Amino acid sequence: MPLPSQGPGHSQTPPPSLSSHGSSSSLNLGGLTNGSGRYISAAPGAEAKYRSASSASSLFSPSSTLFSSSRLRYGMSDVMPSGRSRLLEDFRNNRYPNLQLREIAGHIMEFSQDQHGSRFIQLKLERATPAERQLVFNEILQAAYQLMVDVFGNYVIQKFFEFGSLEQKLALAERIRGHVLSLALQMYGCRVIQKALEFIPSDQQVINEMVRELDGHVLKCVKDQNGNHVVQKCIECVQPQSLQFIIDAFKGQVFALSTHPYGCRVIQRILEHCLPDQTLPILEELHQHTEQLVQDQYGNYVIQHVLEHGRPEDKSKIVAEIRGNVLVLSQHKFASNVVEKCVTHASRTERAVLIDEVCTMNDGPHSALYTMMKDQYANYVVQKMIDVAEPAQRKIVMHKIRPHIATLRKYTYGKHILAKLEKYYMKNGVDLGPICGPPNGII
Repeated sequence: MPLPSQGPGHSQTPPPSLSSHGSSSSLNLGGLTNGSGRYISAAPGAEAKYRSASSASSLFSPSSTLFSSSRLRYGMSDVMPSGRSRLLEDFRNNRYPNLQLREIAGHIMEFSQDQHGSRFIQLKLERATPAERQLVFNEILQAAYQLMVDVFGNYVIQKFFEFGSLEQKLALAERIRGHVLSLALQMYGCRVIQKALEFIPSDQQVINEMVRELDGHVLKCVKDQNGNHVVQKCIECVQPQSLQFIIDAFKGQVFALSTHPYGCRVIQRILEHCLPDQTLPILEELHQHTEQLVQDQYGNYVIQHVLEHGRPEDKSKIVAEIRGNVLVLSQHKFASNVVEKCVTHASRTERAVLIDEVCTMNDGPHSALYTMMKDQYANYVVQKMIDVAEPAQRKIVMHKIRPHIATLRKYTYGKHILAKLEKYYMKNGVDLGPICGPPNGII
């Protein structure tokens, strides 16, 4: 079962689908709607379903040539019935496929808040000259906050944090100051803050000042669908010495946060990036609740994380909690994942003890191993034991399984065990005998 926090992009809120913005009319350019009134993201790469390849390539080609300025004689008073300027309306209708940034001077804000206009600016900024970027920057700076919370405008701000000069990044960061909490909790603003944290050097004073605005609001952000991503990005990108207030906010809350769909992610980021003296109190609280956490739908991920990445002493404490309960926990939907990780990441001695437990314990008239092999969750634990056991102990496990081969064929999950046995017997060139198929050919 994959951890909910894995992958390099985990702390970036995915762009939502858009359901109400601008006109719902069908355009020649395509991409504003998909024909059923559903709007498409302005993020680069989210091309409209019905955009023709020739239109897209000519509109945003990096080799496009500059139109003569006499071709674009638009004034700010040229407003169409749609409420858009004539320039934007003509652009949306693909009348200027080779449009350049300098030609939309005076219309940058309007373009930034339009789906197609925003995408145009984003793609041009990636290859723009410093002068062209500055032209755009001059028009958006004063209204930067307005763009940060805009469904399309936020992408333009993000592009400046990626491709702008340090001076431009710091100027935008100043526009964020005083608004960090409100932006962190906002669907689009939270992405802007994450970009700022990622692309402004962490030694810049403004970063520490931005992060400190979350002091006193940590738990609110952690439990928020947008804010939790900002807290995760803070932990990933900011010097841990500046994050002690986050650790302090977690005191006495570790169990509650570990069993929260967003909090469990933040706990894992702390364990990955913070200093040992900061993670120690977190781990101490985790160890007090191991039994409950391994059986929780979110808490089990936190315990798995400790087993995969933690110190040997922390792994051993968790294994000690699992010992004596392998059979019961292996049959649990969430705890079975923890048992697998214990078997995989425990020391050789601890692993041998866990495997021996299921080989020697009885479950009523049957062995614990027999019960586990038939179970929808525990059978995966048995498979993992076969994979990671030392050769001598693996031989013992297989010997314990062989008497049950005929019975295992009757169970969906038992067949998984048979497939695993077949793999190892074939690897060693041993005749499988009845494992390959029953004499009557019926499974």
